[in-house]
Amino acid sequence: MELRTAALLALALILVLFALAAWVEARGARLNRHVRLRHATYTLALGVYCTSWTFYGAVGSAVRDGWHYLPIYAAPMLLLIAAPRFLHRLTEAVAEEQAATVSDFIAARFGHDVVIARLVTIIALLGTIPYVALQLRSIGTALSVVSGQPGTSGVMVAAALLLALFAILFGVRRFELAGRSEGLLYAIGLESVVKLVALAVVAGMALTLLDWSAPTTASGIAMLRDRFDPARLSSETLVIALVSVTAIIALPRQFYMGLVEARAPDDLVRARFGLAAYLGFMALLVLPIALAGMVVLDGRTSPDLYVLQLPAEAGYRWAAIAALLGGIAAAASMAIVDSTALSTMVSNDLIFPTLMRGARRTEAGAIGRRMLAVRRGSVLGIMVLALAWALLVSPKDSLASIGLIAFAGMAQFTPHLIMAAYGRGRDPVPARASLSVGLVLWLYTLALPPILPAAWLQTLARTPLDPLHLLGLGQVTPLVHGVIWSLGANLAVLVAFAARKVSTTPLPRLVRAERPVTDLAELVQLTASFVGRERVEAEFPGVQRGQPISPAAAQRAQRLIASVVGASSARSLVASALAGGTMNLQEVTQLLDKGGQSLRFSRQLLAATFENVDAGISVVDAEMNLIA
Repeated sequence: MELRTAALLALALILVLFALAAWVEARGARLNRHVRLRHATYTLALGVYCTSWTFYGAVGSAVRDGWHYLPIYAAPMLLLIAAPRFLHRLTEAVAEEQAATVSDFIAARFGHDVVIARLVTIIALLGTIPYVALQLRSIGTALSVVSGQPGTSGVMVAAALLLALFAILFGVRRFELAGRSEGLLYAIGLESVVKLVALAVVAGMALTLLDWSAPTTASGIAMLRDRFDPARLSSETLVIALVSVTAIIALPRQFYMGLVEARAPDDLVRARFGLAAYLGFMALLVLPIALAGMVVLDGRTSPDLYVLQLPAEAGYRWAAIAALLGGIAAAASMAIVDSTALSTMVSNDLIFPTLMRGARRTEAGAIGRRMLAVRRGSVLGIMVLALAWALLVSPKDSLASIGLIAFAGMAQFTPHLIMAAYGRGRDPVPARASLSVGLVLWLYTLALPPILPAAWLQTLARTPLDPLHLLGLGQVTPLVHGVIWSLGANLAVLVAFAARKVSTTPLPRLVRAERPVTDLAELVQLTASFVGRERVEAEFPGVQRGQPISPAAAQRAQRLIASVVGASSARSLVASALAGGTMNLQEVTQLLDKGGQSLRFSRQLLAATFENVDAGISVVDAEMNLIA
């Protein structure tokens, strides 16, 4: 297949996704009536978990390491099937906080602490950029292998630009974070179908290549059986399971698809069996491809390329096209959703404080429009960084090793995510300390060694600062070593600091307002600069100068601002503005907490009423007279 033909097929797939997303966005109101279709698409979209790592790299992992490929699928499946109560509690907590990102949610449950939000964002950013680079490199490699021609650099540049454009058009359409991206959801759902069908086609073709009576097939079966000998189960298998089990909800793209795009708190729970089945099928389809690759290709190429090389070796053009499109779908979906989720985290948690310090214009919607521009710029920035990594860093590591390093990074905030699901108002100091320690050790023991010059590693070898044998800890694989140090120290610091009998620190200020808020009219003006005059007038009708700020009004303003910049940044901004007026910081904190408690009590009271009182519907006129 010529490179031009392969590139046109890849471009056709991306254009189909563009067309579908645009069509869905144009007919969103009609599609909303098809509840079952939407839920089925939502379930399929959760398959964004399966990237080019699992599409191409899982075969390589099964061939090289046997058992090590399985926990990536089996551990999340176990969580989905065995922990419905946890999933329901998590979705309810996210809905209660109206969080749009994993950093925003964790920070909101730890006292709306902006430092925690920044730490989670930095960890996610550092772990995801090499992972997105892996997707770009996979697209370039796939086109090169199928066409038999070099030239991956130009393909990667074009892919990065197209995927960034898609994320901007359909993932970052509006400045309100609460607005769901239905077009993106349906496009990612279609990509999940393409991935599954494509891998099934290649697996079916692989079975036809095997002569079950031939000695070579028997030898291949024996080699594959040896890879899965129970004696080969090791500490690394357990560590892979540990960092994979919560990845299905903790990865930025999974949190976005599973929790932000959910319409109801039970959506994820209802989708869990479908998602588990999807992961199970993807895992099973790996085995025939691995076996056929070992028999037919016999070590002539990297196991990571078996999915692509098998159809080419056998001369099955249609299977080669399926392998190409399936891998591109897997890579594109991950890059699009992760860049969308990360752009929100970066803009809200890292850039917004600087943006507010330099803000001068306060007309209605000005800050909201500025945040939208920043978010779109962040998408481009993330793609550019990923592209630079893909072009400049040597591809010497396997797909699985790069993916597992990213998983180990996200595992640093997994304990905090679990704690956030089970309670709010937690002390932020232990979380700050543990995340900082985990981040530093993850960088030093896992993220940096693959990219450090060999001379540097040689200099540090056999010293207490050896990143692969820190303080002399050895006799384990680099992954196990890095996870033990980073996640172990993270948990130790979290427990040690949590054992202190010290109350939560006061709410930190995000920025000193140039014009402190002293009454409701000024609070409304501040809110309008984020969401626009029309939206504010609908929420705060008939506001007069000098009108005092009630807890409900403060909470409502915070919620509206949070729809643009996230819950933690919104709370800090409102607190800073109010504390600069007639209230001190402690009074502001009590005011915001009182509003939130009233809102939660009202929801609980309403739920209890419906559960214990016979349901009925009444109609009243403007004077509250019962008319039906």
